[in-house]
Amino acid sequence: MTPSKRKLLSITLTSVALAVTSLSVMAQPKPPIKIGLITPLTGPLGSYGKSQDLIVKMAVEDINAKGGINGSLLQVDVGDSQTDPGQAVLLFRKFTSEGHFGVVGPMTGTQWETVSPLANQLSMPAISVNAVKPGITIKPWTIRLQPADDTLMPEGMKDFLKAYPKVKKVVIVADVREASSKASADAYAALAKQMGLEVVEVIEFSSRATDLSAAAIQIKGANPDAILAAAFPAQATLLAKDLTVQGVKVPVLNTSILWSGPFINIVGENGRNWHVIGFSTNEAGPPGVNDPAVYANMAKRALQRADASLGAPFNVANWAIGYDGVLLYADIMRRAGIDGNTDPKSARESIKSEFLKLKTFSGAYKYTMRDTGDGHVPTTVLAADVDKKVWKFLNIPR
Repeated sequence: MTPSKRKLLSITLTSVALAVTSLSVMAQPKPPIKIGLITPLTGPLGSYGKSQDLIVKMAVEDINAKGGINGSLLQVDVGDSQTDPGQAVLLFRKFTSEGHFGVVGPMTGTQWETVSPLANQLSMPAISVNAVKPGITIKPWTIRLQPADDTLMPEGMKDFLKAYPKVKKVVIVADVREASSKASADAYAALAKQMGLEVVEVIEFSSRATDLSAAAIQIKGANPDAILAAAFPAQATLLAKDLTVQGVKVPVLNTSILWSGPFINIVGENGRNWHVIGFSTNEAGPPGVNDPAVYANMAKRALQRADASLGAPFNVANWAIGYDGVLLYADIMRRAGIDGNTDPKSARESIKSEFLKLKTFSGAYKYTMRDTGDGHVPTTVLAADVDKKVWKFLNIPR
């Protein structure tokens, strides 16, 4: 081979190598966008956290099936809060230091009340999709899609009394030493006064109680027309059993904290007169403020994928809000031009700015954002269908 041909071959090979390298670089996918999910996977609310994990990952799956976010796939990393505010704080700091663009959670008012101010200190976006205690969302770095009790409870009480117009005397039963339950008990008392009801007694129980027979005896002695309760599934199940033993058959209205747990699957005949504040069932989202196709598709898949540990059948309930929290992050990041190459600090600032501008959002539900930073979805009352082990609408929905 002559020198000129060798030179030409060398130039050609170099050009080919550069072209291959260029194509290889162009073919490299963008890094993923990371968000964190803080939820209890173990402990007393472990079934709640596993339900939320299922729904959130379905949302991530749906987003990535449509091409992700500006060329980047969405990645969710899950941390087990164990329903412990201290653990939630550690996880939130961890996700911040590891470059996540935002966080979904944590669950419960006590944890959100702890993390929301921290998010503002660390300049890290967070969306609450569960907590119901009013007044604990701190702007500009956090918002809450889950409606708070200051809208849930008045709307729920109104519909409850619509179904039971003869109710005049009520008993309030709650763990008044726990922050969220105490807030609910106070709200019940204020609403009862506004609606012309007599609160004949406020009965306290412990969220760690394993025997609520004494509370049931007190309730029987008060002889109310209805019971207003703030109880998680374990205590609600105990109370329902002991009320049956005492022969108390008046209607019971529980706050929304009972809605998404396994109570409906295990309470049996003892729950036949129980109700919960809520706005959707396995069959339908809130009328007029949901996307029926999105909700039905999500609910169908959730029912197919949930195992028996989450209830048989699984109750989709307000877990759809977790689905929407992920959709909201994706929508914000698409509009802001964020992808996996975006600097985390810049991405977080853009998300925070969109939080401040957010007025409405449509996912499985349609939300109106309040000045408090909390979402609103019109609320009604669900009744226990103990035969089918699901919640159903008590009244004809608005």
